[in-house]
Amino acid sequence: MHAPAASLPQAPPGAHTRELLLDLAKAPAPPFDLTRAHWSELAPGSRVHKLWEDAARGVQAYLAWGKPGATHVSHRHLGDENILVLQGALGDERGEYRAGELCRSRAGSIDTEVVLGGEACICYVVYYGAIGQLADRGLTPEARRR
Repeated sequence: MHAPAASLPQAPPGAHTRELLLDLAKAPAPPFDLTRAHWSELAPGSRVHKLWEDAARGVQAYLAWGKPGATHVSHRHLGDENILVLQGALGDERGEYRAGELCRSRAGSIDTEVVLGGEACICYVVYYGAIGQLADRGLTPEARRR
Protein backbone atom coordinates (compact mmCIF):
# COMPACT_ATOMS: atom_id res chain seq x y z
CA MET A 1 0.00 0.00 0.00
CA HIS A 2 1.29 3.49 -0.87
CA ALA A 3 1.50 6.31 1.62
CA PRO A 4 -0.68 9.35 0.88
CA ALA A 5 1.21 12.07 -0.98
CA ALA A 6 0.67 14.51 1.90
CA SER A 7 2.68 12.29 4.26
CA LEU A 8 5.69 11.95 1.96
CA PRO A 9 8.64 14.25 2.69
CA GLN A 10 8.60 17.21 0.32
CA ALA A 11 11.81 18.69 -1.00
CA PRO A 12 11.65 22.45 -1.43
CA PRO A 13 11.85 23.63 -5.03
CA GLY A 14 15.29 24.67 -6.24
CA ALA A 15 16.07 28.36 -6.60
CA HIS A 16 15.66 28.22 -10.40
CA THR A 17 12.23 26.56 -10.18
CA ARG A 18 11.17 29.06 -7.53
CA GLU A 19 12.16 31.98 -9.79
CA LEU A 20 10.23 30.49 -12.73
CA LEU A 21 7.11 30.12 -10.58
CA LEU A 22 7.44 33.64 -9.18
CA ASP A 23 7.83 35.00 -12.73
CA LEU A 24 4.60 33.26 -13.78
CA ALA A 25 2.84 34.55 -10.65
CA LYS A 26 3.32 38.10 -11.99
CA ALA A 27 0.84 37.43 -14.81
CA PRO A 28 -1.92 40.05 -15.00
CA ALA A 29 -5.40 38.98 -13.94
CA PRO A 30 -8.55 39.64 -15.96
CA PRO A 31 -10.29 41.81 -16.86
CA PHE A 32 -7.65 43.17 -19.25
CA ASP A 33 -7.74 46.84 -20.22
CA LEU A 34 -5.97 46.53 -23.55
CA THR A 35 -6.34 50.25 -24.27
CA ARG A 36 -3.83 51.15 -21.54
CA ALA A 37 -0.96 49.13 -23.02
CA HIS A 38 1.75 50.51 -25.32
CA TRP A 39 1.63 47.92 -28.11
CA SER A 40 4.34 46.98 -30.60
CA GLU A 41 3.15 45.11 -33.65
CA LEU A 42 5.13 41.92 -34.35
CA ALA A 43 3.21 40.73 -37.38
CA PRO A 44 -0.21 41.52 -38.84
CA GLY A 45 -2.74 40.83 -36.09
CA SER A 46 -0.10 40.16 -33.41
CA ARG A 47 1.06 42.69 -30.79
CA VAL A 48 3.11 42.73 -27.59
CA HIS A 49 3.41 45.06 -24.61
CA LYS A 50 6.48 44.83 -22.35
CA LEU A 51 5.40 44.44 -18.73
CA TRP A 52 8.74 44.12 -16.95
CA GLU A 53 12.40 43.24 -17.36
CA ASP A 54 15.08 41.86 -15.07
CA ALA A 55 18.29 42.67 -16.95
CA ALA A 56 20.49 40.97 -14.35
CA ARG A 57 18.75 37.64 -15.09
CA GLY A 58 18.19 38.31 -18.80
CA VAL A 59 14.42 37.97 -18.37
CA GLN A 60 11.64 39.94 -20.06
CA ALA A 61 7.87 39.57 -19.71
CA TYR A 62 5.22 40.66 -22.17
CA LEU A 63 1.49 40.71 -22.59
CA ALA A 64 0.81 39.33 -26.07
CA TRP A 65 -2.41 39.79 -28.04
CA GLY A 66 -3.35 38.11 -31.29
CA LYS A 67 -6.48 38.18 -33.39
CA PRO A 68 -7.96 34.88 -34.60
CA GLY A 69 -5.70 33.27 -37.19
CA ALA A 70 -2.70 35.53 -36.46
CA THR A 71 0.66 33.77 -36.81
CA HIS A 72 4.02 34.51 -35.18
CA VAL A 73 6.61 33.52 -37.80
CA SER A 74 9.05 30.66 -37.23
CA HIS A 75 11.66 31.55 -34.66
CA ARG A 76 14.44 29.87 -32.71
CA HIS A 77 14.54 30.22 -28.94
CA LEU A 78 17.99 31.31 -27.78
CA GLY A 79 16.71 30.90 -24.21
CA ASP A 80 13.68 29.27 -22.60
CA GLU A 81 10.20 30.74 -23.02
CA ASN A 82 7.03 30.27 -20.97
CA ILE A 83 3.67 31.28 -22.42
CA LEU A 84 0.70 31.29 -20.06
CA VAL A 85 -2.53 31.53 -22.06
CA LEU A 86 -4.85 33.96 -20.28
CA GLN A 87 -7.70 34.09 -22.82
CA GLY A 88 -8.48 32.26 -26.06
CA ALA A 89 -6.31 29.53 -27.56
CA LEU A 90 -2.86 29.20 -29.07
CA GLY A 91 -1.27 26.41 -31.07
CA ASP A 92 2.22 25.41 -32.19
CA GLU A 93 3.86 22.31 -33.64
CA ARG A 94 3.54 20.50 -30.31
CA GLY A 95 -0.10 21.09 -29.49
CA GLU A 96 -2.91 23.42 -28.51
CA TYR A 97 -3.06 25.54 -25.37
CA ARG A 98 -6.18 27.09 -23.86
CA ALA A 99 -6.77 29.60 -21.07
CA GLY A 100 -4.90 28.53 -17.95
CA GLU A 101 -2.47 26.27 -19.82
CA LEU A 102 1.28 26.73 -20.18
CA CYS A 103 3.27 26.39 -23.40
CA ARG A 104 7.00 25.90 -22.69
CA SER A 105 9.75 26.20 -25.28
CA ARG A 106 13.32 25.24 -24.47
CA ALA A 107 16.45 27.01 -25.69
CA GLY A 108 17.31 25.83 -29.19
CA SER A 109 13.76 24.87 -30.12
CA ILE A 110 12.07 26.24 -33.24
CA ASP A 111 8.36 26.94 -33.44
CA THR A 112 5.57 28.96 -35.02
CA GLU A 113 2.56 29.99 -32.93
CA VAL A 114 -0.92 30.62 -34.32
CA VAL A 115 -4.06 31.98 -32.62
CA LEU A 116 -6.79 29.32 -32.74
CA GLY A 117 -10.56 29.61 -32.69
CA GLY A 118 -12.81 32.58 -33.19
CA GLU A 119 -11.66 34.86 -30.36
CA ALA A 120 -8.56 36.91 -29.70
CA CYS A 121 -5.82 35.27 -27.66
CA ILE A 122 -4.11 37.03 -24.75
CA CYS A 123 -0.97 35.51 -23.27
CA TYR A 124 1.59 36.31 -20.62
CA VAL A 125 5.01 35.54 -22.11
CA VAL A 126 8.27 35.28 -20.18
CA TYR A 127 11.51 35.11 -22.20
CA TYR A 128 14.72 33.82 -20.62
CA GLY A 129 17.04 35.05 -23.33
CA ALA A 130 16.57 36.21 -26.89
CA ILE A 131 14.58 34.92 -29.84
CA GLY A 132 16.10 34.67 -33.30
CA GLN A 133 13.75 35.11 -36.27
CA LEU A 134 14.35 32.51 -38.96
CA ALA A 135 12.73 34.68 -41.61
CA ASP A 136 11.26 38.17 -41.65
CA ARG A 137 8.28 37.22 -43.84
CA GLY A 138 5.19 38.54 -42.17
CA LEU A 139 7.06 40.72 -39.68
CA THR A 140 6.24 44.39 -39.52
CA PRO A 141 9.10 46.90 -40.10
CA GLU A 142 8.99 47.69 -36.35
CA ALA A 143 9.51 44.02 -35.44
CA ARG A 144 12.39 43.63 -37.93
CA ARG A 145 14.31 46.39 -36.09
CA ARG A 146 14.13 44.49 -32.75
